[in-house]
Amino acid sequence: MKSGRLKALGVSFATRSAAMPDVAPLAEAADLPGFDIGGWIGYAAPPGTPRDIVARLSGEIQRAVQSSELKERFIPLGLDPLSSEPGDMAAFMQREQERYGSIIRNANIKIE
Repeated sequence: MKSGRLKALGVSFATRSAAMPDVAPLAEAADLPGFDIGGWIGYAAPPGTPRDIVARLSGEIQRAVQSSELKERFIPLGLDPLSSEPGDMAAFMQREQERYGSIIRNANIKIE
């Protein structure tokens, strides 16, 4: 894309990417309201992990994600480093499960 041989039509997340700030989200570029599909990485602790341990792990991960060193490595790969609180991540995962579960049921997708 930098050479001009390829043109990005859009990014699949609902927001612009730090790696390609001039490329609009597909929801906007292709008039696909609500289109928001992309990969994410999350971390989980075993059930029953003490809250203070979860809070400390979360804080350390957030600190790392906000570091310029990590951003300098991730953004050229097309990864936008973001962090959230454990409760926010749990809610996000629940919404994703409901969203893709609905898609799978409506399309009658079956495991073969």
